Amino acid sequence: MTKVIVELRVPKLDMSLVPNLVRMCEDYGFESDETWRAILPTEKSISLTKEPLAGTVCIRGEIPEEKIEELKRAPNVENVWTDAKIAPFNSETLDITRPCEPYDCEHLTAKGDLDDVVRYLGADYIWNEGYKGAEIAIAICDTGVDKSEVPAYSDGWSPSTVYGPGTDAGSHGTMCAYDATHICPEAKIYDIGVLKGSGSVEGALSDAISGFQWAIDKFKEDGTPQVMSNSWGIYQESWGPDYARNQNHPFTRKVKEAIQLGIIVTFAAGNCGPMCPSTRCGGDVGTGRSIWGANSLEEVITFGAANIRDEWIGYTSCGPGALDDKKPDLCSISHFKGYRDCDNGTSTANPVGAAVIALLKCVKGDLTPAEAKSVLQETSKDCCQSDWDIHSGSGIINAKAAHIRLVGSDGQGLTELCAEIKKARNEIQEGIEALDLLIEKHCKG
Repeated sequence: MTKVIVELRVPKLDMSLVPNLVRMCEDYGFESDETWRAILPTEKSISLTKEPLAGTVCIRGEIPEEKIEELKRAPNVENVWTDAKIAPFNSETLDITRPCEPYDCEHLTAKGDLDDVVRYLGADYIWNEGYKGAEIAIAICDTGVDKSEVPAYSDGWSPSTVYGPGTDAGSHGTMCAYDATHICPEAKIYDIGVLKGSGSVEGALSDAISGFQWAIDKFKEDGTPQVMSNSWGIYQESWGPDYARNQNHPFTRKVKEAIQLGIIVTFAAGNCGPMCPSTRCGGDVGTGRSIWGANSLEEVITFGAANIRDEWIGYTSCGPGALDDKKPDLCSISHFKGYRDCDNGTSTANPVGAAVIALLKCVKGDLTPAEAKSVLQETSKDCCQSDWDIHSGSGIINAKAAHIRLVGSDGQGLTELCAEIKKARNEIQEGIEALDLLIEKHCKG
């Protein structure tokens, strides 16, 4: 039996129509998971390959592999998609080659701590400007967030009856949330447990669809979350061939839907780079074979990893991406003492980058996903090359420089500009007072 997501065409978005369609699918050996469903949007720009009627509904379950093509041809079936396994991008490295120097493959050796990362990025500069994440929500889409470890936990969603919102099925999600809140200390944290579905530290794309739907509904309700951090993906194309390279997969379309609403979505590039890739990557290592599916969407911000010594981290998955050639977009920071003795993987770099974006969102409330990517790329620090490259993207993010670009005038930060104006005013005021004294002394009458 193969786990699948069946996308069904319906004449109207009426869930009462679904049971008959499920029964039709059962005629082809499909066994439905009645606990799950997701309604997808119908906009042609992000949706259907056939002429849309009123919408599509997804159901998930299992089917004999030999019956998949037959079910695809059944009436009202839009497509049958892989419900691929997804996993966090932990670092398990294997040395292979050396395309970018200086490099760092010592994934268990911390280079500084979180305070050093704050200073390196210039996040403390943004704090001093008065922006620490108030009114911003970062969604950590992961194994869970242990609210006893992350007091900023606010709300969440989980597919698990064992690990509900505010709990962690591993420690990966809590690490991501912990690091994000150190960079953006006043942000709220949402726990979207896309990797809780198996009751461990893996999940399925169907859970990711439901998690993103929860975030979309929450955003429509009150404007949060503004940033969604995803430190997971598929390690090999074979995990989900129709997901890896197809923008029409239901989950990829759901990501696009979130971005079109204005949510800024970040993804880790992955740990299958050519220098010291994870052992889970198999043969899918290096150029053009390591950034799959939604992690490689043009619209998302895809983070590779570097350390505070300006060294590229050698397991960062390299471009071209499966869905966009210019991936990764940037590098963020990993290999530092944070929640663990050494927080590592592009898994760590991604929430650090997401938290920097959250700070920038405080500075400019109407910051769009495209603007966030652009300002970070324009102000980044060169890493492997002086321009964009397939290893480090546009380089290492620089929070301070991005902030100044957003609010400054000819490169001058708003606070610095205001300080100069106030100084000039005070000097003028002192001059006026001196003139008044002269007038009083010498110009009586």
